[in-house]
Amino acid sequence: MMNWKQVCTGTLLGTLVSSIGLPSQAQDTTGKLNQAICMEDWEGAIAILDHIIPDYPKSQNTLAEYRDRLQKLSETGLSEEQKAQYCSPGHPISPNPNPVPLNENSLTRRVSRYYDEELWDYIHTSREPFDSDGRSYEEITTFVEFPGRISNLSYYYSWSAENGTYLAATFSDHQLEELSADEVIDCQENNECDRISPPAEFERLVERFEVGMNAQAVLQAIVRELGKPSLQRETVVYSWQFQEGETFCTIDVDFSNDKVIGSSFGCGMLPES
Repeated sequence: MMNWKQVCTGTLLGTLVSSIGLPSQAQDTTGKLNQAICMEDWEGAIAILDHIIPDYPKSQNTLAEYRDRLQKLSETGLSEEQKAQYCSPGHPISPNPNPVPLNENSLTRRVSRYYDEELWDYIHTSREPFDSDGRSYEEITTFVEFPGRISNLSYYYSWSAENGTYLAATFSDHQLEELSADEVIDCQENNECDRISPPAEFERLVERFEVGMNAQAVLQAIVRELGKPSLQRETVVYSWQFQEGETFCTIDVDFSNDKVIGSSFGCGMLPES
């Protein structure tokens, strides 16, 4: 005989999970989207993006800018240079962190100089590089002169404990990407510090679930034990990769709820074949 209490509980949990924004798509949409763009299947690429956008309501402005860029490219197509930059697979690079830029007008030098200036602002004003004046995807694309690609779509949730620790879960491509509950260090004015451990229920959940498990199942289980998360955030990560001579560079910019929350820029030398 069916247990109606279990059925009702499952229905309520499903409604709660839906209300806190777990994306519905279960496939690797970012890979399919970028593949469609490289094939210049603009209708297919825009259709995939239109399917993604409703699942990320807090990032719709950023994704809408990306859609506008795809619409423009559908009219012009990718240039050979754009195709080389956008569609080339990521290259392994040597551990040389500071390759010599080519010349003053090279993209490597321009981005490097720009990023250094932004980093200086960040050190003195606590602003993240590429975040001055709420910099948008379109502005960054205009600066580097070719479109970025969506490299990751993810959801982040956290549950806070009374002792100041928290459980954090990240989901990507409908799977658990990371689950952690770490101790915190509480230091007093006399420089004496105490280690505060997360509660036992947090640690049990971390031990219980593994990376790659179904996102819906994991989130339902956590909500069942801890209730609604205290914080949720959706993140869209864009990447720009380019090669000049033997130098290969990558820019990654994280947009969360339509705001830049992190960025990185690095170059290295391609290894000798």
